Amino acid sequence: MSVRLRIITTGITAILVFNTLSIAAGFILFWFTAGPYIGERVGENMAVIAAWYFIIGGVVVLALTGVGALWLIGVTVRHVSGPLQRLKHAAVQIRDGNLGYELAVTGHDEFAELSACFEQMRIRLRDSMRQKEKSETDRRAMMASVAHDLKTPITAIAGYSEGILDGVADTPEKIREYAAVINKKAKSLQSLADDLSLLSRLENAQLPLDRQKEDIGAFVSEIASEFSRDTELQLKQSLEPGLIALIDREKMARVLINLFQNSVKYKKPDQTIELSLNLTRQNGEVLLSVADNGTGIEKSDLPYVFDQFYRADISRGRQGGSGLGLAIARQIVHLHEGKIWIIGNNDGGITVNITLPVSGV
Repeated sequence: MSVRLRIITTGITAILVFNTLSIAAGFILFWFTAGPYIGERVGENMAVIAAWYFIIGGVVVLALTGVGALWLIGVTVRHVSGPLQRLKHAAVQIRDGNLGYELAVTGHDEFAELSACFEQMRIRLRDSMRQKEKSETDRRAMMASVAHDLKTPITAIAGYSEGILDGVADTPEKIREYAAVINKKAKSLQSLADDLSLLSRLENAQLPLDRQKEDIGAFVSEIASEFSRDTELQLKQSLEPGLIALIDREKMARVLINLFQNSVKYKKPDQTIELSLNLTRQNGEVLLSVADNGTGIEKSDLPYVFDQFYRADISRGRQGGSGLGLAIARQIVHLHEGKIWIIGNNDGGITVNITLPVSGV
C-alpha cells in the first residue's frame, strides 16, 4: 500500500472510530445525567436535558477528536520518520566512505522504492570506486613495468655505445658486434612502443576492424602452416570445415601467431614442441582450442595472464617480450564479440580457447 493511500485510509478509519465512540459516549453520559428526569416532568425539563446532552456530548466529541488527531499524527510521524532516519543513516555512511553499508529494503510503498533506488545507487558507486581503484593500480603497475622493460635495453644501448666511443670496441669486428647489440635493443624498444600504442588504440576502440567472412578452419590452417615452416614443431590439426565467422584477418592472425610464439617460447628444455589445434561448433559459436606441451602455467597465475605486462615468472620463467601479447589478443578477440581463456593441461602445457560468433554463409 502506498504512503498516501495508507495515510488517507488511517484518517478515514480514525474519523469513523472516533465519531462512533463520541456518539456512544454522548448517549451514555446523557443517560446518566438525564436519567433522573426521564419519566418525571419530561416536558418541563426537556430544555435542560437537551442542553446537558449537547454540552457534555460536545465536550466528549472534542476530547476524543483531539486524542484521535494526536494519535493519527503520531502514527503518521512514526511511519514517515522511521524510513527517513534509515535513509539518513545510510547517506551518512556513504558520505563517510563506507560503501559497504547495505540499506535493508522492506515493504512495497514509496519509501521501499526510494530505498531500493538508494541501494542500487550505492552498489553502482561502490563498483565504480572499485573499478577506479583497480584502474589506478593497473596504471601504476603498467608504469612500473614500462620503466623496467625500458631500463634493460636502454642500459645496454648506453653501455655498448660508450664502448664504441671509448675505444673498447677497437676492431671492425667488435664495432659491428656492439652495433648489432644496439640495433637489437633499439628494435625491442620499438616493438614495445608499437605494442603499447596498439593496445591503447584497441582499449579505446580507435582501431577499426576490416571484418570479412572467413572459413575459420582454412584460415587457422593457413596461419599455422606458415608458422610451422620456420619453426621446428609437431603440428596436429582437427579443424571442422565450413565454419564461417566475420573476422579481421590481419588482427586475428596476430592473435594466433602470439599464441604460437608463446608455445615456442615456453617449451620444456630438450623437448619437441607439440601444437594441437582443434576447431568445432559449440552453442552457435566457433570454438578454437590451441594446446601445447610446454611448461604450463600455475593455477594461481591463470586469472592474471591477460593483464598488461603480467608474466608468470615462477612456472614459465621470465622470457623476452613486452608482456603485452595476451592483453592485445584479448582486446582483439573482444572486438570480434568473442571470448578467450586459458586452462592448464593435466599432462603439462596449456590450452587457449577462443570463441567467435558463427556467421551465416
